[in-house]
Amino acid sequence: MTVRRNLIRVSIALVFGLLSAVGVNMFLVHANSYSSGLTGASQLVQALLKLAGINVSLSLLVAIFNIPLFIFAWRVFGTHYITFSGLAVLFNIIFLQIIPSYQLVTDPLTNTIVGGVLIGAGVGLCFNRGFTTGGIDIVTTYLQKKFHRNVGSIANIINGVILLITALVFGPSRIVYSLIGMLITNYTMDHFFSSQRDVIVSIYTKNPQAIADQLKDFTHGATMIKGTGVYTNQPTTVVQIVTPRGQFRHIRQLALTADPSSFIVVARVDVEVGNYRHFTF
Repeated sequence: MTVRRNLIRVSIALVFGLLSAVGVNMFLVHANSYSSGLTGASQLVQALLKLAGINVSLSLLVAIFNIPLFIFAWRVFGTHYITFSGLAVLFNIIFLQIIPSYQLVTDPLTNTIVGGVLIGAGVGLCFNRGFTTGGIDIVTTYLQKKFHRNVGSIANIINGVILLITALVFGPSRIVYSLIGMLITNYTMDHFFSSQRDVIVSIYTKNPQAIADQLKDFTHGATMIKGTGVYTNQPTTVVQIVTPRGQFRHIRQLALTADPSSFIVVARVDVEVGNYRHFTF
């Protein structure tokens, strides 16, 4: 199972690298639009260097800027976490270098939308598998873990800095498509990143202790609620757990192993206050 899971992660990292490079080289560059996150920051730095007569490849800038962030990720999340993130960045750098800047469409808005969707989908898929795509995604993941905020909303703040610098140097007209692309990227990322959404899992069971034993080592706590069936007038117990959507499959497996006849309900919730850890790395 571990080998299969790791192979899937490697495949997702490869898909991200391809989608991101295609989104930038074949769409965003033809709209003079900057990508979201560190790639967009690298595009901005590349443009600033060109003003000074210095030509540096985008793939090289992405590689250089990722080094300090991966050192930070290694210290915070550990080696296992950054392994697949490193692969995602490596694939992205390779594809940025080899995929040509071929123009498929001429309309800048279409280029911006398609490029933003491709990049956001790749990032969201990586987050769903428990690793980032490097760069600013490392920072947003850390902030989400610490402050329990959606990745997209945090990324919007960071991308605002890129847009501000762009407006100051190149004028406000240049940021229009970049802003549209960034918002589309972050919306798509949140859509594909389903595991960040919180759910409440209610397990109706006649064998609560067996389920409790299964859940003792689970990341999040559980609450038992005693009840009585209306039609059967028999005692029953509801075990409730608040957890990210991505961990529901594991909970379902634990519950059905302990009590195959249990009844499980899952519903979307928003956690407002309390001691709740969104992720475990």
